[in-house]
Amino acid sequence: MQKINPLLCTALILALASIGCDGGTTYEVVAATGIVLLDNKPIEGVSVTLVPQRGIKGRGGYATSASDGTFTLQSEPEVEGVVPGNYMVLFRKYAMPDGSSVPPGTSAADANLINQLPEIYSHPEKSPIYATIPPTEPGGLSFELSSRPKPGRR
Repeated sequence: MQKINPLLCTALILALASIGCDGGTTYEVVAATGIVLLDNKPIEGVSVTLVPQRGIKGRGGYATSASDGTFTLQSEPEVEGVVPGNYMVLFRKYAMPDGSSVPPGTSAADANLINQLPEIYSHPEKSPIYATIPPTEPGGLSFELSSRPKPGRR
């Protein structure tokens, strides 16, 4: 299990929040849903983050998986859907240091939360996972993670 560096986490959040900030311009989004599996089983509570690649307008997308592993991406708190295009996908599943569930309202920095997924899935310089959101509604994304990932090529 990997401990979360609060400074790195804060820097990543700020970087993602600033991507596409343009004084209120809105972009057309398409609905995007999917499922995340770990070792071929649905996994609950996984934070899914889409990081826009070159040429994508907007901020990307995010979601949290339900008990059956499904998720619905959104680009803003009140906007379901994401801008079509290519994205790097990052995954995190936080837990308390003892492995228990995170109580509602708990801050990652204050609680020393740990990421229960292998680091390769949450690190922007190591993630081997990319997704393309087509301009028409996609049929659904499927991400199959492994608790023992093989080093990927980028």
